[in-house]
Amino acid sequence: MDNNQCETNCENLQTSRVSTENSRVNSCECGSSSSSKNSACCDDTCCSRDPISAAKSLLESSFFTAMKEVHVEKLKKIIEKEWGDTIDKSVELTIKIMAKQWHASLSRTSAEKEFYNGLEKIFKESNKQK
Repeated sequence: MDNNQCETNCENLQTSRVSTENSRVNSCECGSSSSSKNSACCDDTCCSRDPISAAKSLLESSFFTAMKEVHVEKLKKIIEKEWGDTIDKSVELTIKIMAKQWHASLSRTSAEKEFYNGLEKIFKESNKQK
C-alpha cells in the first residue's frame, strides 16, 4: 500500500468523520465503500497502519493475482497443445506477408524519396534561373 495514498485517504476519512460528528461514514473521498478495491481505503487499517491487517490485505490480493497467472499459464499450455500447429502456420504466414508488405513499403518510400528529390532539384534550378 502506498504511504502517500494511505495518508491522503486517512486525511479524507478523518475529515469525513469530523463532518459527520464522529459517526461511522458509509463512503470516503477515494471512492465507494461498496467497491472491494476502495473499501480498504475507508477502513481503520489504513489510518492505524496495522502491519498485520496490511499484510493480510496484500496477501489476499496477491493470492488472486497468482491464481489468475496460474490459469493463464495452464490455458497457454492447453492452447499450445491443441492449436499449436495451426497457430504456428498462421504466425509463419503472418511473417511472410508482413515481410512482403515491409519490403514493398521500403520500395515505395524509396520511389517517393526519389520523386521528392527530383522535384526539389527542378524547383531549385528554376529559382536560380530567375
